[in-house]
Amino acid sequence: MTPTVLSVLTALALVICYASTLTGMVHQWLTDDDMGHGLVVPLVIAWILWRDRAQWQSQPTKPNLWGWAILALGAFVHLIGTLGGGLFASSVALLISSAGVVIALGGFGVLKSWTFPFLLSLFMLPKLAVVYNQSTLPLQLFASRLAATMLTLTGFGVIRDGNILSVGGHQILVAEACNGIRFLLPLVFVSVLLGYLSEAKLWVRAALLLAVPPLAIFANAVRVALAGAMPAFAVGTLHNLSGLVIFALTLSVLGALLYTLQRLSMDAHA
Repeated sequence: MTPTVLSVLTALALVICYASTLTGMVHQWLTDDDMGHGLVVPLVIAWILWRDRAQWQSQPTKPNLWGWAILALGAFVHLIGTLGGGLFASSVALLISSAGVVIALGGFGVLKSWTFPFLLSLFMLPKLAVVYNQSTLPLQLFASRLAATMLTLTGFGVIRDGNILSVGGHQILVAEACNGIRFLLPLVFVSVLLGYLSEAKLWVRAALLLAVPPLAIFANAVRVALAGAMPAFAVGTLHNLSGLVIFALTLSVLGALLYTLQRLSMDAHA
């Protein structure tokens, strides 16, 4: 059996074993607005593997028995997920098993050349419920407070009661969906991807990544403030459209920041 055939059959076996996990992940990407970026991640990973194929194909194939041990670990974690650990545990098991397969068939050298695609695959994982539930309310309240400040500075009379804003005779409820995570997660993904594709220095990538949380929080607060100033933007099509426009503008800011940091980096070494 040729290595190519063996790789295809092993990948097929992995898909069959984790069919329910993959189905659950895709379902969450399609139904959870905070995880919509998950649909794009596999496509980006496939493109990067194709783009960098010369690099990893040049690695000598050295199958390692440790791969089977890691594959067994993945199976154990998957069992925990099946017995009640949930979709997150099973998704982590899928990544562990995938790494095990790569090591078993290609060796650690091949896995090392696939480091970045494996890093990106973390963005496909479902939200960890414990972390999400703990962060939702503080983010909602902070978005409410920041939006109220924006409205006040632009001349609107605002009364804030927790996550409820009273503006000009109408009320805006800053719901759980307005916690900013749907901006934060895809922006982190884009910043990591841009840093890699631009081959930026490590400090540039770190600075870009550190800029994402405040940028996402500010963008989300702008969206809330817009809904407070103009109630038509609080629900429905205009609400969704405003989110897309603000996100696109945020991506532009992220790109401009990367350009500026790159220029500073070149000037420092001129």
